[in-house]
Amino acid sequence: MSNVGALAANFHEGSRSEYLAQYVFASFGTAISVPHQEDTGVDLYCTMTERIGPLAWPRYHYTVQVKSSMTPWQFGTTEAVRWLVQHPLPLFLCVLDKSTARLRLYHTFPRFLLWALGKLPDTLELLPEDGPQGRSTLWDDGNRFSLSAPILDRTIVELLDGAVFTQAREVIEFWLRAEAQNLALVTMGVPIFTMPNDYQTNTTAFRGTVFQWGAPPDGIARVRETLGKTLPWLAEAYRREENLRGMARTALLLRYLYPDYEGPGTPNAPFVQQALNKAVGSNRYVFDGVDRLAERFDQLLGATTTASTRGLTSG
Repeated sequence: MSNVGALAANFHEGSRSEYLAQYVFASFGTAISVPHQEDTGVDLYCTMTERIGPLAWPRYHYTVQVKSSMTPWQFGTTEAVRWLVQHPLPLFLCVLDKSTARLRLYHTFPRFLLWALGKLPDTLELLPEDGPQGRSTLWDDGNRFSLSAPILDRTIVELLDGAVFTQAREVIEFWLRAEAQNLALVTMGVPIFTMPNDYQTNTTAFRGTVFQWGAPPDGIARVRETLGKTLPWLAEAYRREENLRGMARTALLLRYLYPDYEGPGTPNAPFVQQALNKAVGSNRYVFDGVDRLAERFDQLLGATTTASTRGLTSG
């Protein structure tokens, strides 16, 4: 410790980009810098706030990784890639050029495409590009993805202008909403990825929406689990509305997905089953009504009862 009272010049120089980025994002709400010794992959934890009267209320929570150059953002191991894909908050990559005070902000939507396809690469590179016209995430070799054009490209001086600042805020909110949709799909276990087909830097203009989905080995099991959580609620909601057709259709799918008792917590809608038994005039057992409907349904399709009651299992 012969240099007590000094610090590493290069280390401090790199931190200046984070200081400038924190100043920008704090103008939209709050921006908390992560101490270097606590850094696990992001530099800023931010909120986008909405002012109501004298108070500002957080409406979005998001994270930002700051770089000082346009070099690729690299993930050197499968676990690092997994961290990116499973990161639970919206995540932006910010490239801040200190010499020009220029801030370029990028989405990180390739992580959702990897999620939808279900196979993580051993390494990954995300490549920021320049230019005013962006495009949706495209599959290349599975290890390198372009981030296309920045969603926001402004200097700090430009952001001091009220109109430019308002427009920048709208752009960030637009992409936060788009990311929230994908994060909801991840939470539900649905292997679908969506984003604007193309976009223009510094605007919310886009032409159409791209949907991509994959067929990971556990895809059906994950979606089945999600439906098992939502269908009982939907069936009961239809019952309370006295919507017999809604009850019947929801119960048919629920019975198909969960034909066997799998232990405590097996998805079911018992009051709906009772209502269907009453509607068809048969109450030999709990699922009598829905099974009779399924038999009739299979007859219309030309299928066998055995096939109809087999269902989709998680195995």
